[in-house]
Formats: sequence, C-alpha cells, structure tokens
Amino acid sequence: MQPDLNNLKSKIQGNRDLIDRITTGLPGFKGYVEKSENYDADKIIRGFIADKILSAKKNLGVLSGDHARKGDFTVTQEFDSLTNLLEGLLKKVEFADYGVSGGFSKIKITEEDQNRLLEYDWRLITAFDEVNQLFSNLASLQAEALTAEINSIKTKIREFEKNFDDRKYVIMEVI
Repeated sequence: MQPDLNNLKSKIQGNRDLIDRITTGLPGFKGYVEKSENYDADKIIRGFIADKILSAKKNLGVLSGDHARKGDFTVTQEFDSLTNLLEGLLKKVEFADYGVSGGFSKIKITEEDQNRLLEYDWRLITAFDEVNQLFSNLASLQAEALTAEINSIKTKIREFEKNFDDRKYVIMEVI
C-alpha cells in the first residue's frame, strides 16, 4: 500500500484548532505550525507500526496458549523467544526519535525531506505486514514445520529491526 501523504497531512491540517488557524496567517508562524503537523504525521505512522507489532504479539500469545492447552510444550521456548523479540521491537518503535523535534526546532527540514522520512516509515509498515502474513501460517503447522516457520519469522523480524534501526540514517540525511 503506497502512502497518501497528502491525505494524511490534509486530515491533520483539517483538525487545526482556532489558534493554529490564526497563527498560520501570521508572518513567521506558518512554518512552526507546519513543522508541528509533520511531527504529528510521523507520530501517527509510528503509532500505527507499534499497533501492528502489538497485534502480532497478542496473536502469538493466543497461539502459544492454544498449544499449551493441547499439552504441546515442544515449541513453548520458541514462542517465548519470539514474544521477547517482538517486545524488544515494540519498545524500540515506541521510544525511537521522531522525524523532527518539534515546532520551534532550529533545524530546517523541507517538506520533501519529511515526505522521504514518512515514505520510509510506510515501507516499514509494508514490511511488517509481510511478517504478519507469516504469523497467520503458524496456526496450521505442527512440530518441526512450526519451529522452522518460527525461525523464519525471527529472521524477518531481525531484518525489520535492522531496517528500523537504519531509520536514524534517513533522519540524519534530512537534517
């Protein structure tokens, strides 16, 4: 899914309160309001990524519980390892730096640069959707095939985490 950045920005601009609408008309203040809106867009996208990770973690918990109720404890350690990996990733996404530091930052980030960062984040969302697809296959697998698929998911999550870590380089390129 290709992001519609203009739609996201339009929605944020449409939700401006009266003070923001007045200040955008004042000379020199429009840029501050727009930077704040870019920050909000970045925050929304990152929250969306975190929600996807949390959803995967919950689904994994249900699957792990199903196996435990059946008395199948052969993959419990694998489920725990995968849960820990997801938890670490979730914390990283939730607490990573945003694309800009706020409205009164001295750093000048162009709209093109901000769009580049937002597009990178959308590619991350698409990549995690692929990871979630792998999770949907787990319910139908047993024993060795399940362990192999869990290992495949771990590899994909580590790749996703590396790409997420590389986000800081994109941020550094735009500031």
